[in-house]
Amino acid sequence: MRRTGGFTLIEVMIAVGILAVVSTLIWGSFHQTVRTKDAIEASAARYHTVRLSLERLARETTMAFLSQNEDTSQAERRTFFIGKRRGDIDELRFSMFGHQRLYADANEADTSQVLWYGRRNREGHLDLMRRETRRLSNLKPETAAGESDLVCDDVMRLKIDYYDARDKQWRDEWSTISADGQADRLPSKVRFTLTVYDERQKEVPFQTEVRLPMQEPLNLRPRG
Repeated sequence: MRRTGGFTLIEVMIAVGILAVVSTLIWGSFHQTVRTKDAIEASAARYHTVRLSLERLARETTMAFLSQNEDTSQAERRTFFIGKRRGDIDELRFSMFGHQRLYADANEADTSQVLWYGRRNREGHLDLMRRETRRLSNLKPETAAGESDLVCDDVMRLKIDYYDARDKQWRDEWSTISADGQADRLPSKVRFTLTVYDERQKEVPFQTEVRLPMQEPLNLRPRG
């Protein structure tokens, strides 16, 4: 039987079916490409945040200092360097040069006390927090006037190690104010290992190590 022109209903249905299958395949491929792109961008942004957090922590640690000009009658020291193991996120507090005053006439100083610590958020995840005082004082950083801010969210672990140049060994804690610690001397190096989850919920550790330029306390008393 010879057909003179046009399409039969079956031919049209077959063509529509083929078009639908091809469109579905193309859309599926495009959708997967978009999802992969979004995941890569999210992962890159996440790792960028982690690296910036480590860089900030390391940079501030290099500005740590101690001073012999202390009022011994006060319960709290103005300058110190104290690192303690605290479960998943180690705690580090120290006095430093490097406080930035936003206003020229602000009642603040170029020196301050910094506290790095961990805190659980409402979802139960760990956040890396930072608190900085506006000046040195004989108060704990938690109670002195200052500001706290979130540095990196959803952190799995932060481990801090301290190198004792005198004993030539790494220590997991450091204290310049305790009798059984490392009185009046800073570690020569500090190593930070920050571990987070990737997009597949696998552990990814980031590590950096810095050298502290000032290890002995400053003496700013005028010589008579």
